[in-house]
Parts: sequence; C-alpha cells; structure tokens
Amino acid sequence: MRRLRIGPKILRVRDEPEPSPSHAGAPTPLVCIHGAGMSGVVWMSLVRQIAPARRIIAPDLPGHGQSDPWHEQSIDLYRDAVGTMCAQLKVPRVVLIGHSLGGIVAIRCAASWPERVAGLILVASSATMDVPEELWRSLSQELPPGDDTEVQTMPPSLAALSFSPATHPDVRARWQSVVMQARRQVVLGDFALCRQLNLLSQLETVRAPTLIIGGSDDLLVSPQQLAQTQRAIHQAERVQISDAGHLPMLEQPAAFTAAVTKFLATLPS
Repeated sequence: MRRLRIGPKILRVRDEPEPSPSHAGAPTPLVCIHGAGMSGVVWMSLVRQIAPARRIIAPDLPGHGQSDPWHEQSIDLYRDAVGTMCAQLKVPRVVLIGHSLGGIVAIRCAASWPERVAGLILVASSATMDVPEELWRSLSQELPPGDDTEVQTMPPSLAALSFSPATHPDVRARWQSVVMQARRQVVLGDFALCRQLNLLSQLETVRAPTLIIGGSDDLLVSPQQLAQTQRAIHQAERVQISDAGHLPMLEQPAAFTAAVTKFLATLPS
C-alpha cells in the first residue's frame, strides 16, 4: 500500500507485489482504474491472482476510497491523476484496465499518451456511455444535493441494474455493502460524467491491443455499445462473461481473471 503525495494532496495506491518485478523482461505493469463512486478494492481478486508475477497498481481516484479530492471532477482530472501516479512510480509504460467510468478514463489515457499504453482492457465500458433517465432521477433522489456524507451502500436503483440474476445473493449483498467508497456528491458527479458521453472519435488514436469484456446480463452497457467500440479500435477483441452483469470481476471472478490472463499473455513484456 502506498500513499503518494501529489502537491498538497494524497493519492492512495495499491501497488503489489512488494518488491515489484523489475528484472529485464518483467511483464509490463497493469494499472487498474475503478468505476464510478468505487475504489481500488474492486480489483482485489485480480490482484491476488496476477500480482505475484506482474506488478499491479490500483489507485483510488481523487475523492474516492482513501484519496483526497482534487479540483472539480472530470474525465481529464482522472486521466491526469493516473498519469501523475505513473510518473511518480516511475512506470513509463503500462497496460490499462478500466471498469465502466474507469474504462473511459483508460481510453482518454490511451488516446492522449499512445506511446505509454502497451495494452487496453475495457470492462463493462464503451466509448459511448449514458445513464438511463430513470436511473439518473433515482440516484438524484437517493443522493440528494444537501447530503454529502459517505455512501454506505450501493444505492438500490443502481444495485437493481448492476448484478446479474444469476449472481448469488450472498455475493450481491457483500459487494453491495462495500463497493461504493466516496461521498454522495462525488458518486453523483461521476454518473453525471457518463451522461451522453461519446469518445468514439478519440479511438482513432488508440493503437494498443485491446480487450473488451462484457457481462451477458449487463443492463447498463449494451452489447451494441461494446460492439461499436470494438469496431472502432483496430484489432480489438471482445469476450462475454456468462451470468455476469455490470460487475463481472466481482460476480464471476474466475472467468474474468481467466479472460484477462489470456489476453495479457499475448502482449510483449
């Protein structure tokens, strides 16, 4: 665990294993970017499975988990936080994996710094995102502007759309109680960033080998959105995880890790 000081702010980062593989030919580090209102904790299963052989870096984005808030929320703020973190950790080239909003941040990183991104994995994420109007109204009521306390559990309206019906109730209950780790207005601000968002034109500059992972029962990002993103990225691959919704890394961790591991094996060190 690291606490990076960036100016007056603290960015909390999971950086495993310790010491990190640094020998000649060591695999390119994997940087994991969480989704809206979440934290690096969503990647813990992946870290446990992959970190012994490959360095994995999972930050809490500004205002999330145990990281201080920076200035006004934006996709570029999160992109710059990832870039600054990599510079401080002296990792000039990385593989990026991003979930949902984190995938959008990963796309911005890959489009802005193509020479620094060796691979790209988008999880339940596409270059076009939106928040259904009914969900937005519900979130606005569940996370009212006058209340900026920490979110204690995933809002019911979001939980109803996030998990597959096949996900065991115990798994759903466990993750619903811990997956959100930010103040209420940060969570709402993250979802506002996803409304009517379109980065398709930026995919022209993405040159990294890309894997797109979707859940078969995802109600927030459709197969059509994933296919559209796949077509826009040269030689992108797409994998569907059965019996998973919008959180395949939590709902089906074994199948998810297998898909990620297989893709990573195709990348040069």
